[in-house]
Amino acid sequence: MNTLKYIFASLIIFLSFQLNAQTENTVADMNFVLKQLNDNSTWGVFVIPGPSIQPSKRSNTGTGQVTIVAPAGFVYAGLENYGGTWIENARVDSPMEAPESSYISFGFVTDEPRIKYLPGKETLLFTFIPEDSNNEISLFNNEVDPFATPNTYGSNPGNDLGVIDFDHNGYVIAYNYGGNVEMNINSSPKAVFASDKAMGNEKETTEFKTVFASDKIGTPSN
Repeated sequence: MNTLKYIFASLIIFLSFQLNAQTENTVADMNFVLKQLNDNSTWGVFVIPGPSIQPSKRSNTGTGQVTIVAPAGFVYAGLENYGGTWIENARVDSPMEAPESSYISFGFVTDEPRIKYLPGKETLLFTFIPEDSNNEISLFNNEVDPFATPNTYGSNPGNDLGVIDFDHNGYVIAYNYGGNVEMNINSSPKAVFASDKAMGNEKETTEFKTVFASDKIGTPSN
């Protein structure tokens, strides 16, 4: 009995140590971008590690959610996974806070196909095709969207990403969602974080290149 108590206590201490270590080594600089692809009908959601992150090849994704804000009654088809497996897991149409909008959330299920992160480069997560190519759609802003939690639906919209890197200078580091990236008129991404956007400021970033999770453009995994 004493042996079991000792093992249990040791396990609790170990888990507490790991949790504290991960909390102290957390970087919120994994950023999302939503943009229309070259066919002018398909839209893609990408992730871009910010300049403070140098992901290794042993990084693993554990959690994630992407919420799209679209016109009320928005319809799409052809959801395709490129980095990780994502499914629509929540939708709210015309809430009291934003009656002209639909909120569609895509939840991360598993890291298959595995998401490959490269510093300063876009990695495609998934794509979809709106029924109306003229619809104006955007990524949810966690801090300033009128439907942010708490809301009248008791819903939990928002963007999130949790990544653990097991090989970063010998340390375990957690990478979390940091903000959204918008496209300027020259189609060169610029980071716009909720706190900066609320104050009317924007942070510029360098030009990014796209990395497909499979490294084979045009060969998505369902």
